[in-house]
Amino acid sequence: MTILEILGYLGLALLLASSAMRTIIWLRILAIGASLVVVVYGILAVHYPAAVFGILLLGINVWRLWEMRRLVAATRAATAAGSAPITADWILPYMRPLAVPADTVIFRRGEAAEAMYFISSGRIRFEELDIELGEGSLFGEIGIFTDHKTRSATAKSLGPCSLLVVSADKVRELFFQNPEFGFFLVGLITKRLAEDAAAGTLKP
Repeated sequence: MTILEILGYLGLALLLASSAMRTIIWLRILAIGASLVVVVYGILAVHYPAAVFGILLLGINVWRLWEMRRLVAATRAATAAGSAPITADWILPYMRPLAVPADTVIFRRGEAAEAMYFISSGRIRFEELDIELGEGSLFGEIGIFTDHKTRSATAKSLGPCSLLVVSADKVRELFFQNPEFGFFLVGLITKRLAEDAAAGTLKP
C-alpha cells in the first residue's frame, strides 16, 4: 500500500468519523484533520487543485471551530455571571445569535411559542408578570410544551441584549431524541413551576 493510498483511507476514515459526531466541536476537529490529509495528499501527488481545495476547507473549519469555542466561552461566562446552575453548551450547535435593541418586544402574550431563548447579555422583562431575567437564563421553554403552544406573557428587552435562539421544532426534536436534554428541560420546567407556585405567578 502506497503512502497516497494510506492518506486516502485516512481521509475517508476521518470524514466518516466526523459525520458520526453528535457535537459540532468534535465534528470540526475531525474535519480539520481530514482537510490536512487532503492538503498533504495534494502536495505529494502533485495535484495542486486538491491541495488548494484542502487549504480552503481547512480555513473554513478552523474559522468555524474558533467561532464555536468563542460562543461556548461567552455562554459559560453569561451563565456564571447569572449564577445559573446549568450551561447551554449542549444546545449551542442548534442556536443562532440574535442582537436585540433596547425596548424591543421579543414576543407578545398569546403569540405562538416558536422558539426558546438564552440570554448571553442584557435583561428581559415579562411585563404582565412583573419579573426580569438576566445573563445566563433560558426562557420561552414552557410555552413550547403547553397544550396551546402560546406565550403567557410579553417579553421585552430592557436594554441592548445578546440572545441565542433555537426553534421550537428543534427543541421538541432534541427532547425526544436526546435523554440528557429531555431530563434537563424537565428539571428546568419543574423548577420554574415550583417557583411559580410559591410566588403565585406563571413564567413564560
